[in-house]
Amino acid sequence: MLRFANIVLGESGAPRCVRCHRAEAETLRDASSILLAIGEAASTWPGGPGPNLSLTGAEPFHHPALFELLDASVTAGASRIRLESDAHALATAETVERTLGSGVRHLTIPLLGSTAELHDSLTGRRGSFERTVAGVKDFLEAALKNTMRVHVTVRVPVCRHNLHDTPEIVTLAAKTGANAVLLSIDDADLDPRQAAPWLGAACDSGIVYATWVAVEGIPYGCANGWELHLASMYHEVEGTKSEACRTCPLTDVCGGAMPGASERTLAALAAPPDAAQVAQRISHGFKPPNVG
Repeated sequence: MLRFANIVLGESGAPRCVRCHRAEAETLRDASSILLAIGEAASTWPGGPGPNLSLTGAEPFHHPALFELLDASVTAGASRIRLESDAHALATAETVERTLGSGVRHLTIPLLGSTAELHDSLTGRRGSFERTVAGVKDFLEAALKNTMRVHVTVRVPVCRHNLHDTPEIVTLAAKTGANAVLLSIDDADLDPRQAAPWLGAACDSGIVYATWVAVEGIPYGCANGWELHLASMYHEVEGTKSEACRTCPLTDVCGGAMPGASERTLAALAAPPDAAQVAQRISHGFKPPNVG
């Protein structure tokens, strides 16, 4: 699993369900501080494939210095550059060509529904669905035309209002050309036991359409049969777990509860009596075999 260092462009840029979250104005960081963050992330890369930089936190195409920041990422030695964007700006050929020419090969886009009706209703942005899908298709077509290999991930903020649609969102993502889907719990009151069957079905949809599905925010004990789809099993997830989960023996392999989770949700995530033994069995299962 590739690791990316997050370069925060601002705050409140990613679409979230307007029924679950209060709308907040997007803010953008000063370009000079972002340039410093790019240089620091590249120079302190801990090893392994990279450096890999992800421009996140605010809509990148809203930042007036975006292409200066992309140029700086290339100069700093970034091996991979990812944009987390709604892809609306990529619906123009000029922007797509310039984005690919600036070294961007990874794109993460938000989808809250498999239809325009649901996605636009939950984001509060009429026309958002069609513009996102069109932008992704143009990005993929331009990459193919220029024989460039790119990677598209669809990120789904999962809540009570789109949970039942997650299998269809995965199907749509695959048919649109996405390589992977990340289902991320974004509802502090969503009972993981009720969510698990739908998310398991979404993982099955990914298998049918050869698109990898990862899940954030569901505990190991609820993922019966699809544990390897839990994002926390194969990469570190920072800032996405309740402090109440820190003392659990399963914390290293379990997505746990999101920050601010309700008491009802935390009760559903209570560790089993044999949690320490389960954690030991999991860790042993992930040890590489002896060679020689």
